[in-house]
This record gives sequence, structure tokens and C-alpha cells, in this order.
Amino acid sequence: MKAKTLLIAAAALAATVISSQAQVYSANIVGYVNISIPKTTFALISNPLDNGTNTANDLLAALPNKSSIQLWNGTGFTTYGKTSSGFTPSNPSIPVGQGFFVSAAAAYTNTFVGTVVPSPGGSATNAIPKTSFVLVGSTLPVSGTFNDVGNNTLNLAATLPNKSTVQLWNGTGFTTYGKTSSGFTPSNPAYTVGQGFFISSAAATNWVQTLVP
Repeated sequence: MKAKTLLIAAAALAATVISSQAQVYSANIVGYVNISIPKTTFALISNPLDNGTNTANDLLAALPNKSSIQLWNGTGFTTYGKTSSGFTPSNPSIPVGQGFFVSAAAAYTNTFVGTVVPSPGGSATNAIPKTSFVLVGSTLPVSGTFNDVGNNTLNLAATLPNKSTVQLWNGTGFTTYGKTSSGFTPSNPAYTVGQGFFISSAAATNWVQTLVP
């Protein structure tokens, strides 16, 4: 791996694990990511791992009742409330690489458990349309900066056309960073594992992230 280490916690299982009893071969990396959610304050996060279903009821089962999540629908937010029976009015899908807001009724830590997307040696693509805002997150569970490029990074500086923007949630509002030929301005923002953010692209593009062991 490069300096951008996959942050799936110490319990992550390396690729190519072989079970001596069942003789089962796995080409995936499995692990977990803990994300702390403060009380009542909105947190903008994303799903960093594929748990097989990627529904709100499975990903956020420990979210306290009377909490809520907000998913971007292209022009605004759709709100889902957490009850003792799960989310209402429906149980939305939250695939890897999608960002969303969480407002927790009590402070808690959500544990995402699942498989890294992509698999070792593979790539994952997040399609970014022109100009329309999209709420996304990294398909790799990595930390770094937006100007980092290459394998096992965010790879945004090499992906987004100039005059595009990204917006990061600062706790009360958004801080905007523009993409230029020299990278992002007014500074090179840092990204943490499981963070969500908005992209407005100057042209339709594919955000491709590659995992190289």
C-alpha cells in the first residue's frame, strides 16, 4: 500500500484468506469502520463498506430512536425517521460512496461492517453528472487530501474538471473549495474515512478509485 493506509481498523482481514477446513477462498478485504455521531447536531457521513444489503435498517441499526437521516434526492433532501421498528416512511438504500446527513437523538458511535469496494486490484466508479450537486463519499475507506492522486487515494484532483467545486460540512454550514489546474483552492482540504461531501462538476465525469494491495 502507499502511505494512504486503508483505515478499516486493526481487525481487518487481508485479501486472499484461505480457510483450512472449508477450503474457501476470499479475494476481498473485510473489516469495520467506527464513526462518532454527536447529539442533535447534523453530521455529514457516507457508507464506507458494503454490508451486503446497504439499507438504512442494517447500516444504522444502532441509531437511537427519534433520530433521523436525510438523503439527497437531486434537488433537496428526503428525511427518514428512526423508530423502534426501523426507518420510516421507508427503508432507503445507502450504497457505498453515497453521502447522507445524520441527526442523532443521543451521541453514539456507528459501526459499519462489511467488505471494501473495490476488491484488491479492482476499481470502483462513482458517476458524477455535470453541474448538478451530488452528495457522495469515497468508495475506498481511506483518509487523505483532495489533491492526492494515484492508487488507494481519493484521486479527486485527477478526476474533477477545472472550475468544479466541492463542499464540505463544517458543523453549521458548508465550506467551498474550487478545482483549478493547480489543485484545490483556497486550500487543500483533508478527508476522513466515512465523510460525505457535495460535488458540483463542470462536466460529467467518472470518479474512479483503484485498490492496489
